[in-house]
Amino acid sequence: MKEKDLSGHLIEFAEQGRIQTAYCLGQKDRRLRVLLLSGREELLPRTRILHISRRAFRASHRQEQLEILKQAHERRERLKEEIDLEALWEIIVDETEEISPEELAEIYFGQGIEDDHVAALIRAVLEDRLYFRFREGQILVHSREEVARLKAARRREAERLARREEGAAWLASLLARKEYPVKDSVRQYWLAALKDYLLFGEEARNARETKELLKRVGADRPSKVFEILVLEGIFSPDENLELLRFDIQEDFPEEIEEEAHRLAKSGFKKEGRKDLTHLEPVTIDGPETRDFDDAIHFEKTREGLLVGIHIADVAAFVPPESMAFKEALSRGATIYLPDRTIPMLPRILSEETASLKAGLERPALSFLVELSPEGEILSFRIVRSLIRVARRLIYEEADKLLQKELEPLYKLAQKLFEKRLSAGALPVYLPEIILRVENGQIKLERIEITGSRFLVSEFMILANYLAARFLKENQVPAIYRSQPKPKERLISGLEQDLYLNFLQLRQMSRGEMLLTAEFHHGLGLPCYTTVTSPLRRAVDLIVEHQICHFLDTGKPLFSQEDLEGFLKELSRSLEVANTVKNRSYRYWLLKYLQQNACKKPLEALVIDIHHRKAKALVLDYMITVDVPLPPSMRLEPGSRLKILLKSVNPREDTIRAFLAH
Repeated sequence: MKEKDLSGHLIEFAEQGRIQTAYCLGQKDRRLRVLLLSGREELLPRTRILHISRRAFRASHRQEQLEILKQAHERRERLKEEIDLEALWEIIVDETEEISPEELAEIYFGQGIEDDHVAALIRAVLEDRLYFRFREGQILVHSREEVARLKAARRREAERLARREEGAAWLASLLARKEYPVKDSVRQYWLAALKDYLLFGEEARNARETKELLKRVGADRPSKVFEILVLEGIFSPDENLELLRFDIQEDFPEEIEEEAHRLAKSGFKKEGRKDLTHLEPVTIDGPETRDFDDAIHFEKTREGLLVGIHIADVAAFVPPESMAFKEALSRGATIYLPDRTIPMLPRILSEETASLKAGLERPALSFLVELSPEGEILSFRIVRSLIRVARRLIYEEADKLLQKELEPLYKLAQKLFEKRLSAGALPVYLPEIILRVENGQIKLERIEITGSRFLVSEFMILANYLAARFLKENQVPAIYRSQPKPKERLISGLEQDLYLNFLQLRQMSRGEMLLTAEFHHGLGLPCYTTVTSPLRRAVDLIVEHQICHFLDTGKPLFSQEDLEGFLKELSRSLEVANTVKNRSYRYWLLKYLQQNACKKPLEALVIDIHHRKAKALVLDYMITVDVPLPPSMRLEPGSRLKILLKSVNPREDTIRAFLAH
């Protein structure tokens, strides 16, 4: 069927949300060739047409055509402004749901309507969209419910725009350190939105709106958002955002604290425990330690030494059905941060009742191991015991006793280490930087592996190995630790060279938690678990429960399925704990560098060279930085150089380093 020739007719169509009138010049390839008010010609698909005039205007000259267009447009705009859509809607809302534009124009303007009336009505409907909707040549009449909904939505949008304008003015004034009389509701809304956006970025509830606001006031960098929240007292200057992101609470819910006090008060059963209170075990820890979960003693025997490794029996206080146990699983581990400690268990348990404090009777899980002078395990047994720690030693004190009363234990630790090394263990030696924040001051300590730290480490490794062996031999379901072979072995394990140890660390495979006993290549042991820190690690508490229940009943407490469930939860909680720990540590280290190390020559070790940049390890602080290199400079990995830290921004996690001249 041949389409009607529309030459000379006036066409209404929408372009970029605006209604336009055009003069039809003819047709080309099923599209209309039209003249616009601007004098431009355009090919218009028929699908975009909103209204066609019944009358055709004959004009042979372009200027005459434009004049017809201009006059029609002005008439229609005037008529549109006269239309009261609300009054019109009230007339027909209860009568019909759909009506033609011509009928609706006749109801409003009366009989004898012309093209201009119909076109003006369509314009009004398309611009307003509240009472009517134009669709496929017909006008839909919104119901009273729909109009009420649309009005509410428009009211909310108007409020949003007003809130944005007021928020932008307030933030601009705030950043300029000027007063602005902002409404409290607006201030609270934007502070909550800014906090949410800083913590969660694009995933924040009002991310798009907040981004628009920040862009308007030139504060779209995270550090600027943080500055605003500090100025308004929402955050402290050193606010730990990771704790907020992961919703980690330092304190425990009231009901868990109350339960912990009940558990502490009810005590533990002494029946069935081996009384070892005649022994004189010691704890060896750092001076800041408050949760003591291991102690050690030794006795000379005909064949060598009987060593007792005594672990706090936390299972005696924290049953698996308790809220405290479930909270420990949720937390995964105690998180040690430079400025605070977030305990896995309430402090009444972790630092008081279950802690192996010197001079107090405590329940323990004791590993009694008879060892030859060469470090051979002659026999061992694990017992639930009662002990009393004779003395608390800090590492510095214990170091002074290594050539005296602790000498037999220290020599045996060396033998144990040598045996592990010959079995394939691959220890990596890198100094550790410990940070503490006390009264606002950041204190930095470089920890080297001293004799007493080495001694404690070896006997804890021994106890964990024996626990794994015990569980495996008795076919008790357990959570084991393993570590696959390194991607490449670069050292024997005895080298002190920092560069080689750093390279080896990057070649180590990631440790795993499994329900089967696999070889631990990092430690050189056929099976391994952890049980020696049940106050600080949920895995250790689970393993301790399993061993203790088996010792008491000959049966496991947890099934394989139970442990699978625990592993799933622990994988998540430990990942969160490690993320928080690592990011918090880096923030405080960068802040320390900002305060104490900028623009001072620092010695660094070149780790890698990439495109005129050296990745260098700053030796005093064990942190890597990128250092630009001049084209003429030739460096090899492993070489040393002097660098300067030009700027450090802890909040944005950035370091700018350059060669020192």
